[in-house]
Amino acid sequence: MKKNIDTQTLAISLDAVRQAAEETSDPSVIVKRALDNLGNDPGALYDEVVISALKTIRRKSEADYTRLVAHAKGCKTRLDRLTATEGAAIHDSVQDETLQLAQSSCTFHHDPDGRGIAIIDGASHREVYYVDSVGFHEWLRAAYFSAHKKGIGDIALATAVSTLTAIAKHQGTEQQVNVRCAKLGDAYYIDLCDDKWRAIRVDKDGWEIVAHPPVLFTRNKNMRSLPAPEIKGELNRIWKHVNIPENRQPLILTWMLECFRPDTPFPVLELNGEQGSAKSSTQRHLRDLIDPNKVALRGRPKTVEDIFVSAANNWLVSFENLSNLTAEQQDAICTLATGGGFATRLFYTNGEEHVLESKRPVVINGINPVSSQPDLIERVISIEAPVIPPHQRKDEQSLEAAWQKDYPYIFAGLMDLFSAVLRLLPEIELGEMCRMADYQRLGEAVMQAQGGKSGDFSHLYTVVASEGADRSLETYGISNALQVFMSRKKPWEGTYLSLLGELSCLPGIDRSHWPKSPRGLANQLKRIAPGLRRHGISVENLGHGRTGSMVRISLLPSSN
Repeated sequence: MKKNIDTQTLAISLDAVRQAAEETSDPSVIVKRALDNLGNDPGALYDEVVISALKTIRRKSEADYTRLVAHAKGCKTRLDRLTATEGAAIHDSVQDETLQLAQSSCTFHHDPDGRGIAIIDGASHREVYYVDSVGFHEWLRAAYFSAHKKGIGDIALATAVSTLTAIAKHQGTEQQVNVRCAKLGDAYYIDLCDDKWRAIRVDKDGWEIVAHPPVLFTRNKNMRSLPAPEIKGELNRIWKHVNIPENRQPLILTWMLECFRPDTPFPVLELNGEQGSAKSSTQRHLRDLIDPNKVALRGRPKTVEDIFVSAANNWLVSFENLSNLTAEQQDAICTLATGGGFATRLFYTNGEEHVLESKRPVVINGINPVSSQPDLIERVISIEAPVIPPHQRKDEQSLEAAWQKDYPYIFAGLMDLFSAVLRLLPEIELGEMCRMADYQRLGEAVMQAQGGKSGDFSHLYTVVASEGADRSLETYGISNALQVFMSRKKPWEGTYLSLLGELSCLPGIDRSHWPKSPRGLANQLKRIAPGLRRHGISVENLGHGRTGSMVRISLLPSSN
């Protein structure tokens, strides 16, 4: 129950304090009398006589002052300010000290999405962190301890970070922040992710390590450093460490270089092969040359969101030992290859969206190909790794030691090839363009840089693309049925319902992914139409007729 303090009681308390001041010249007696009367008068310590006594005590001895005010719970901060001598520093709160430290050491800006960025310019290098990242929190804690020899509480840190985020968003300028790779003008920059925050600059004239790159790179705790490349590169050493058929090696080299170009769509690399074909070690070494990571190979994503979360925290998205991917997950990988995002409701809110937006290179592996959707297959570079004979296998320690020895030379050789390709690229002209034309054009430059002829890569890429299209058709039983159906070489025209009925009556047909309705048939035919055209079968949607949606199936002239 709250105690009521009447005017008479307050007057008695005040008189007691003033009487003590008249009876003694000892300021500590005045303060102690005020402390004794706090129960009756909460404002006793703030009386002018008491404040004057506290000032006197503090001037003589900070220790005596601290001992006295320690009994005044909840009043110390205010008393510190009231008793501070003129010109003396007033102690700020931890939050204020943290803000002052951060603003004196960093400049704050924001990315195009409004996310706060802290830029720390040191004597030897520059560091860049997102304000809400673990990396910045750790830097701020370490800097605060170095300055004040004490730690920051979680609440004080959260308050300071929230304020700095607002400062970055509303007072800072917009800056583009990159992960691992960036382009500025005609040059590409690759973050080495070393302690000195250096990067490699590559253009048509060569490459060099730069201590202060003109683009902003940020990192996360799982990213690992690329090797400081040796001056003389030896790219051919790579083939001792990755199990790739010789006739498919230009595809791999081109894919690796494409991973360094954030301004173009990315093809998806799919490695397949039996157990014992070194798929995982091949994938790990390829990743080491592009985007080394604490966990180089990740397991199968459970949801579409898992794919975009991985993309938000890695430059190269890498999954291994896949047996299947859902249609939605394959669509998500297509979106990553060309750029896009995933939106979900922001945690602890009712209406705000949390958007994960990325464009990333992707590499996957499995015993059998998992890309079955036509959209993904047209973006996939699928390579079958040959089985390694038992007498050629080596233990893991020997393989790793050999890799670490060759690693810097291979990476330097890759940078040499990148520069040579950039020099040739403006002169490359394509005849018939494939779906991933940027990759095709880059591949032509790769082949010519290594002594090949114009058109060699396009031919190789066309063969691989055709194999992928054939695999896509094999996934859908309806494509096999159509090929049998059209063996009579006569055009057919009618409704999707009639066509579904006729195809369902064919004997010995694999009915994998068989459509359950005319609409399902129409959707499947639309997906596989490009692959069917490669096999000489044309599918034409004739629109809606009196009896339903109409379709015409015929053989292309070259197939007659």
